[in-house]
Amino acid sequence: MFIYILISLSIIILTVIISVLWLISWSKKPDADYVLKFIAKNPQRSSLIIIKNGKSLANVNANERKPLASTVKIMIAIEFSQQAANGSINPDEKVHLDDLARFYVSHTDGGAHEKWLIEMEKHGFLQDRSVSLMNIAKGMMSHSSNANTEYLMMRIGLENINKNVNKLELPQHEKLFPFVSALFIPYEVELNKGLDITNKQDTKKILAHIQEMSQEAYINEAIKIHQKLSQDVNGEYKECVNIREWYNSEFDKINSKRFTHSTTSEYISILEQMNKGSYFPSHVWAYLQPIIEWPMKFENNQARFKHVGGKGGSTASILTYAFYAEDKEGNKMELAAFFNDIEGYETMKLSNSSSAFQLAMFTEGAKWKKKLQQLH
Repeated sequence: MFIYILISLSIIILTVIISVLWLISWSKKPDADYVLKFIAKNPQRSSLIIIKNGKSLANVNANERKPLASTVKIMIAIEFSQQAANGSINPDEKVHLDDLARFYVSHTDGGAHEKWLIEMEKHGFLQDRSVSLMNIAKGMMSHSSNANTEYLMMRIGLENINKNVNKLELPQHEKLFPFVSALFIPYEVELNKGLDITNKQDTKKILAHIQEMSQEAYINEAIKIHQKLSQDVNGEYKECVNIREWYNSEFDKINSKRFTHSTTSEYISILEQMNKGSYFPSHVWAYLQPIIEWPMKFENNQARFKHVGGKGGSTASILTYAFYAEDKEGNKMELAAFFNDIEGYETMKLSNSSSAFQLAMFTEGAKWKKKLQQLH
């Protein structure tokens, strides 16, 4: 009898292992169809808008606010370019890596910052441990370096960035704030409340306190931490915080929900202007174009398109991207897709399918037209 029970348990365990391995393998395979199927089944967690040559191909919850993740960096790139054009900053100014390191939090960006540094060194842009402001802005977009992002927030001014969002006439767009600094808010609550963040009961109290904070209070706390990091020359503050010891998925969910929100409709409006190439003055576009059109450094994009630009972003529960493209025949397309409250295999499958979906939309419009119509 015992042997039969053991065999049955072994079969169950083996079946579970095989199922998990299959799910992981399936989640890693790009599938453009999966994106549309997910949107159709989960419209409340999705927002999509696609425009081709001025005509709408898809519109799902385009005016519904959703958290932006790193797609919000488009706004920082615009303000940076405007300041570079008017002489407020010198894009050729060299910045020491130690200044960037103040805002670097290891194991929170998927290795993006390190990969960017390797590329800078490989191409000779890193000299005397210094890199230009322009390359910092490019690295914010091409590699999604969060350290670069927070450094630029300090240099060009968070207030200036948010004022520019208003000038761009984006009424649904919430204020930007230092989102990496915000990761440290639980630690500050721990200090202020005299709690122990490594204690399960105290962790629940910290989570509850952050959930009860207003968005304004949350942003103000993030800004205070940002100021601390800007002065954290020796990294002593980050060492005290020791985020790796206590950060977990619950804190990540709160951070994701608190992220700056906007709509796919608003981002499409900006992408359309960029795709026209005439909205921003030429002296601004001279700086913005090489930053925003970072995908054009890849040969396969050069072979297919005249222009491709935009930005994507993700957390464990958010996936967003907003891109524009013009093909060799002069067809222009803009696409913005925001997903929130996703988890597990959904996050992995959507992330791994995002490039395939974008490419399919940009290059196989006729084939996908009927599929897109089913979303209406």
